[in-house]
Amino acid sequence: MSLNEIIQTYYEYFNKEKLPYIKCTNCGYVFYYPRAICPKCLSKKLSIMESKGEGEIYSETKFVNEKGQVTIVGLIRLEEGFMIYANILTNRLEDVSINKKVKVEFKEVIKGQKFPFFTTIS
Repeated sequence: MSLNEIIQTYYEYFNKEKLPYIKCTNCGYVFYYPRAICPKCLSKKLSIMESKGEGEIYSETKFVNEKGQVTIVGLIRLEEGFMIYANILTNRLEDVSINKKVKVEFKEVIKGQKFPFFTTIS
């Protein structure tokens, strides 16, 4: 599968509100970001898998703009073993902390295309 085909498949998963990741069928390594070659063993034997979309915050950063609006970006470690950078959506800033459980949600960012975000699990 070419990189363009993998990216297109990711977009299709997002619109179905599914979080894809890639598993190397040669060495078993799992990763999120679209690649046509395994970054561990360089094999092209890859399978696109569906994540449960649950994990925990590994790190997080809060940005405040000039209007006082807060954006939170985090590195999320998913249960399947891969990591993803994503926005964390919350109405309570105190709910966002290292090791806090999160789950994926999807929002339409551009017309006709959804993308993954994460929210904390109470």
